[in-house]
Amino acid sequence: MSEHHYGLLADFAQPEALLDAARAAREAGYKRLEAYSPFPLEGLEEILEHRSNSVYWFGVVGALVGVALGLGMQIYANLSYPLEVGGRPLIALQSFSIVTFLIMVSSATLFAVFGLLWRCRLPLLWHPLHEVEAFGRASDDRFLLCIRADDPLYQRTGTALWLAERAVSVSEVPA
Repeated sequence: MSEHHYGLLADFAQPEALLDAARAAREAGYKRLEAYSPFPLEGLEEILEHRSNSVYWFGVVGALVGVALGLGMQIYANLSYPLEVGGRPLIALQSFSIVTFLIMVSSATLFAVFGLLWRCRLPLLWHPLHEVEAFGRASDDRFLLCIRADDPLYQRTGTALWLAERAVSVSEVPA
């Protein structure tokens, strides 16, 4: 076995077995878990505790940047090239609302999309799991649980034996 590796990948034939193993791993104290399934499994996200709202905050920051950019551009344009029309003030926020709203929505959307891509580490051209033969069936008919080597409780032999008690097969994922 190589000195450096990504972790251990357990192969399950049934979704219930994956859910049970993930629950047992969480109860045993493992924190760095990843699960792969050909379809969404109800309750798996709660077991893995992969709740993150960082993409939401990317959108909020994008919206604030959009508001500042939209208002800033219009105020700058009106102060640099003033047009006195019908007694309207140079900085009339009511007339700036449509452009500001459109730039805000566009900016929030772009920030959220690029934030999502960044958080998902996409585009991902290669990942250590691609080297494991069992991972090729993750989108067809297999349910996989990976315990990463950077988990505080991870021990190569002990974790492999623990997974082997529950899984059809266990594979080492090279780094």
